[in-house]
Amino acid sequence: MLLIDNGNTRTKFAVYSDGKLCFEDKIVNSELSSAMTPAWLRKIADVRGARERCFGCSVGEKQSALFIEQRLQNYVGPITWLHTERHFGGIQNAYGDDYYRLGADRWFALVGYRNLARDNAVIIDAGTALTIDWLEASGNHLGGWIVPGRRLMQESMHNGTANLNEQLTEECYRQPATSTQQAMSYGAHYALVGAIAQALSASAELFANKPYSVVVTGGDGERLVKSLQTVQSINYCRIDDLVFKGLAVAADNLDN
Repeated sequence: MLLIDNGNTRTKFAVYSDGKLCFEDKIVNSELSSAMTPAWLRKIADVRGARERCFGCSVGEKQSALFIEQRLQNYVGPITWLHTERHFGGIQNAYGDDYYRLGADRWFALVGYRNLARDNAVIIDAGTALTIDWLEASGNHLGGWIVPGRRLMQESMHNGTANLNEQLTEECYRQPATSTQQAMSYGAHYALVGAIAQALSASAELFANKPYSVVVTGGDGERLVKSLQTVQSINYCRIDDLVFKGLAVAADNLDN
């Protein structure tokens, strides 16, 4: 089964066989045309197998999803794009009548986790944006937050100020910075750490002081939580590819 997660800035591709990941790739959306070469497409087709179907979700621009669909057509066939629903797999979408406005990536992360566990959970997904969602053991989605990720914060500072063209560094220390580059990097990082701290502080009340799991996914998620662990004790579990896990559950439901 080929699964596609078309995000705002990049697209992830994964091929699963018998529930096991056997191929994965990530491509920046602006580089899709140059990266999805005939050789790359043949590799996808060979790994996927002739009888397996293709499923995807998208929160990116329609043009990028359409390009992916057209480029894959001759190699793996049509893509079935899956969308956010009002309820699925015991989950009740917090957006009510506006359920379709909840990003598909957030929705399928919820579906993926619900398929793995049935407890209260706060799901932290740190990628282009930091998203935080609360899910009750009953399957009731309480809603969530969206915060600009590190790179979006950097772009905002670049676009909104003059003479500020520094690139973020990977170093993020909880101390005063001594250069503009460090100041931007530390500030963006700890702004996100602060958002997570506030989310966890709110979780006890949201879950009526009942136990809950802290679930971390996305490229920057664990790094942010580990920074928070320097000042408070947090037990968390890391689950990679939650969106793909949710897509697979929804795809299997269609086949059944």
